[in-house]
Amino acid sequence: MPDETTTIEILKSDRDRLDELRRYPDEPYLIIVRRLLEQIEDPEPLSPETLASIQASLDEIRQGEFLTHGELKRDLEERDPTHNHAFIPYNDP
Repeated sequence: MPDETTTIEILKSDRDRLDELRRYPDEPYLIIVRRLLEQIEDPEPLSPETLASIQASLDEIRQGEFLTHGELKRDLEERDPTHNHAFIPYNDP
């Protein structure tokens, strides 16, 4: 059975943005939208292990188990004050 079509409602500003994405004059919105959908599909979804690791990291952050940039810098300098650690300049409050 062939795919059926439907009508969707979008803002004129979004339609104008779709117009800007046309590769050639009068390229159908169907093709533009399909191209956009294909671009956002992730061919390699995250593994259960990776998702669990991300969740564990987020839990640690919520529990306050992290170091700020300034704390890390002080810790490294205390361990080896003569070593020139390569830091990107940052104004730590």
